[in-house]
Amino acid sequence: MASSLTISVILGVLWAAILLSFATTVTAAYPSPLESEAIALLESRWWSNHSSNTSQRCQWPGITCNTAESITKINLSDAPNIEVGDRFGKLNFSSFPNLVLLDLSDHQIRGKIPHQIGDLSALKYLDLSSCGLSGELPPSLGKLTQLEFLDISYNDNINGSIPPQLGNLENLVTLNLSQCGIVGPIPSALGQLTSLQSLILSWNRINGSIPLEIGYFRNLTDLSLSSNGIVGPIPSALGQLTSLQSLSLSGNQINGSIPLEIGYLRNLTFLGLYNNRLVDSIPITLYQLTNLEILYLHNNQLQGSIPSCVGSLSKMQALALGSNLLKGPIPQ
Repeated sequence: MASSLTISVILGVLWAAILLSFATTVTAAYPSPLESEAIALLESRWWSNHSSNTSQRCQWPGITCNTAESITKINLSDAPNIEVGDRFGKLNFSSFPNLVLLDLSDHQIRGKIPHQIGDLSALKYLDLSSCGLSGELPPSLGKLTQLEFLDISYNDNINGSIPPQLGNLENLVTLNLSQCGIVGPIPSALGQLTSLQSLILSWNRINGSIPLEIGYFRNLTDLSLSSNGIVGPIPSALGQLTSLQSLSLSGNQINGSIPLEIGYLRNLTFLGLYNNRLVDSIPITLYQLTNLEILYLHNNQLQGSIPSCVGSLSKMQALALGSNLLKGPIPQ
């Protein structure tokens, strides 16, 4: 009986030792989330000129941590001495489950935006403006469903079209893709971005017509599609954007007449439709734009007389109607 008890005790001790050894092996093979963040920082070599002591990583330039010492922000706009260079893709994005902000603006980054950037599941703010990026915008950007701010402007060597997957970013408030060399039409899927307040796509090579889905942006205050190759008429659906304060469609090949529905945009302070192929008369509904400060309609093919309502816009500071087929006096 005693020997049986002894054997049971020995077996129990052996089993406990095996479990402890297994747990130790698993722990060694699978680092903790904080250890994974530290390893990812080291392997990225972004901070290669700084201490390799990752226990101090929350004090590294551009790094912000939460109370649990998990990294929540990487803001290199405040850390000009950090050089990313061609090492953008060396950061293991999946190691940062709590990262809400990534700002690499004004840093010279060579190469493409890595598709793994879609692994930043908590990201709300992404600024890659003026970084010297090239290649196409990865469709994986559409996986950043928490994103509220996306700025990839002033990267002249980016090419390709706007990925329709960006329509998945239903929390997006600001989308700035100006001066990126983007080609192709505006995808209708962007109409799903109903939280959008600012859409800046100017200075690209966008073609095709303005999609009717533009009317879904009921919260939009700033819309700029200037200096592209957009054709076709101005859709009457623009009249549904009643929160709009600035509308710039200049420098395209837009034709047809200015829709009467433009008069519904009563919060508008800037209206730029110059350098297009607009015809017919200036709509009388402009009198409803009582907050308008700047009206640029020059270099079109507008005709007829200047409506008297233009003179009643008391907040007007700048008016340009030259190089049209207009006649008659300018209303006082």
